[in-house]
Amino acid sequence: MKNKPSKVHVDYHIYTVNDAKKLFNNRKIYIWGAGQKGRGFLKALERNGFKIEAFLDSSPKLIGEYYEGIPILDPKEIFEDKNKLNNAFILTASVDKKNKEMFKICEKYGLEKGKDFINIQRFTPYYPVIEISGSCNLSCISCPRGDFSSRFRKTGFMDITDYERVIKKLIAEMPFLYLVDLYVWGDPFLHPKLPEIIKINNKYGIAGGISTNLNYGNNIEEIIKSKPPQIRVSVSGYGPEHYEITHKNAKWDVFYNNLLMLHKYIKKYDTKTIVEVYFHVNKINISEFKKVKELCDELGFRLNSTISMVFPDYALEYIQTGKLPTNAQKGADIMLVSLDDMLKNAKKEKDKDCLLKRIVPVINWDLSVMPCCNYTYRKLADNYLDITFEEIIKLRENHPLCKTCQKYALHRYFNPLYYSDYIDNLLKVEIKNE
Repeated sequence: MKNKPSKVHVDYHIYTVNDAKKLFNNRKIYIWGAGQKGRGFLKALERNGFKIEAFLDSSPKLIGEYYEGIPILDPKEIFEDKNKLNNAFILTASVDKKNKEMFKICEKYGLEKGKDFINIQRFTPYYPVIEISGSCNLSCISCPRGDFSSRFRKTGFMDITDYERVIKKLIAEMPFLYLVDLYVWGDPFLHPKLPEIIKINNKYGIAGGISTNLNYGNNIEEIIKSKPPQIRVSVSGYGPEHYEITHKNAKWDVFYNNLLMLHKYIKKYDTKTIVEVYFHVNKINISEFKKVKELCDELGFRLNSTISMVFPDYALEYIQTGKLPTNAQKGADIMLVSLDDMLKNAKKEKDKDCLLKRIVPVINWDLSVMPCCNYTYRKLADNYLDITFEEIIKLRENHPLCKTCQKYALHRYFNPLYYSDYIDNLLKVEIKNE
């Protein structure tokens, strides 16, 4: 009997410049989606000698605007103009449901997948993560940082010279690399040289994903001046009562004032930085979503909702011991869907591939390589600079963590999208009833 293939098995083709030339065939290139992914892929195209005609985006806030001199158009301007459409190649810069909707629209107008349109993920099907900051100032109850003493014995920050070497190696391995996330368990805003890191990304045409709890604001002006394309901000309530329970050691007033500072400096320096606020919905804060939405609308920030979950480290511990650490138990108690039910739902999808199989390599601040971004620091290799991409892929397939994770179906557990419709409906009812 043959062994079942690993759920993290990957064997995707990484596009070369010649591949792209054949695909585009001298047509005008449009990137559909002017958010972080689209802006990042613009840089990857430019780095390899390609120019785009325009961005396409359905957001009223973006239509008619420009990004680095490139217009952002309503998609209808191209799809409903046969002359433009006949000489167009569409690159969709989205994922999941939204990307499927884009594909359907392309096909509706007679375009052929793979010939006239394609998702940008096909060019670089892998998604690197670099933990530039091995430190966090909070102890959020659902995060392994909430149990800091037993899980994070070593802290530090990635050296700026090492960071540039990492980026150069990644680009050599993936010519159309357009996006790297700069966080796993640490907060990038704590890195004293974050502005320089952003400038390195801009130099090489890489969009760096930054996520922050925004409870540290000493360097906000310099960070914004360095022109980050996008910043994600986490929030779990409006006001101190519930926010400070889940974002342990955080202060609502500090968060709120720093959010205003982000808005102030983005306007002052006209950086076009997109701010995405992620509201982690739970039993105690769901009624506060509307206030956060009003605040985001006022500031021109995007708001996303995501279901509150305890992280996989805790889920694995719960499966193996039947217990959770005190902080994680507090997080589990306020989850809208119980941990037991989430684990049952994951088991239903046990035969599916790992949700994170494309997220590789995962590089720690000390240059070591980790097998997964969903678990606290386990080691796959000592130094990313001394190992090939192919070796990383092979090592991950056989890593004990991946085997254990798949055994308990945890490779399908941490999946907010599974609950997105449920959360959206709850929030609609909540807003309607107010």
